[in-house]
Amino acid sequence: MPVKEPVNQMALTKSIGRKMARTLGRGSEHEKDIEDRSLAKALHVLKEMKAAGKTWQEMGARMEREFGASLEKDQLKALVR
Repeated sequence: MPVKEPVNQMALTKSIGRKMARTLGRGSEHEKDIEDRSLAKALHVLKEMKAAGKTWQEMGARMEREFGASLEKDQLKALVR
């Protein structure tokens, strides 16, 4: 059966990603979008937090919460340079 309206590739990608996560037991029916957990995104977040005057402890907590990486103060400093 042909598709009557154009398919938004980004929406299709997110939809398939959510379905796969649910199928593999890593998602929920109400999960928003698949998060960007790339190194580039983590570095961007760290640089924004440093510019905003956040503490190393706050930066480390966010990295662990959002990216699953437990980093020490020296490691965070090296990444923000």
